[in-house]
Amino acid sequence: MAKKMKPDKSSLKMLDLPSDWWQNATTSTILIQHFKRHLLPLLVAGFVDNQIQYNIYTGIYLKHGETIVWLTAGHVVEELKKILSSKNFKLAVISWLDGFEATQAESIPMHKIDIPMKSWQEIGLDIGVVLPSLLDVGNLQKNERISPIEAVIWKNLSKAQPEGYYAIGFPRPWCQYTQTPTQNKKTLNKIIAETACLPLEQIPPPPEFFNDKKWSDPEAFYGRLIPFPDYPEFELEDANGMSGGPIISVERDPDGRIRYRLVGILQSFAHGQSIFRAEPISKVAGAIDTWLDKIKNSGTIKDAQEF
Repeated sequence: MAKKMKPDKSSLKMLDLPSDWWQNATTSTILIQHFKRHLLPLLVAGFVDNQIQYNIYTGIYLKHGETIVWLTAGHVVEELKKILSSKNFKLAVISWLDGFEATQAESIPMHKIDIPMKSWQEIGLDIGVVLPSLLDVGNLQKNERISPIEAVIWKNLSKAQPEGYYAIGFPRPWCQYTQTPTQNKKTLNKIIAETACLPLEQIPPPPEFFNDKKWSDPEAFYGRLIPFPDYPEFELEDANGMSGGPIISVERDPDGRIRYRLVGILQSFAHGQSIFRAEPISKVAGAIDTWLDKIKNSGTIKDAQEF
């Protein structure tokens, strides 16, 4: 039997904090350093009529059984399929922004784009999955700054006693794009994705949307943004780009240690009401199980990952 670790002094001090400890911008800034280890933004850049276009998509680096998947929103996967198959879009870069700290190695190029991608939008479930190639997975696993979300974080919600929730993702207005001329008359393009970690209070389906099936689903997660007490002037003007990001619950255990769990996948945002809607992780798990079993048994995966 494993020996139980004694709580340290800093953990015990956590128990003395007020119930709104997690709502502060200062706390959010600290916790996002832990959460972002499980985030894996995807950069897609190219040209349409010689004009550069780029998007950074939010997704979760997740381990499902022995398989690594990139979990995101279904409409994100549908958009990716549309872009990659477009005759008008000339792909320049498609990379996993894993944040590896080495000059010109801050991302991992997607070595294969003809890899399994699945969206469940057609059945009303706005989640999507991309199965990275074996080479991509191998490269991602070399980076100690990131780690996949394990089943213990997303399959034991019955044990959760959440004190609060966060919506996490990469708002496109927060992305920084710069161009720098180089000595060989070329242009160096640089893109930085800034992470949002926003406190939420869970609410029932918003009554003002009772005629909208999506926004009145009793099984979906709805969360209203809470103002930062220590940063009251903050306002989220545009959540575009956060789709596919996680809803994370946080709590303190009896020893004061912080526990967090994956609750849902961000799907949409009602700006006027400051409400996020997310697909519950319980539905996500079953859908992925069925899909992975199907493609495994069909033998269609040769170069994606080993099973």
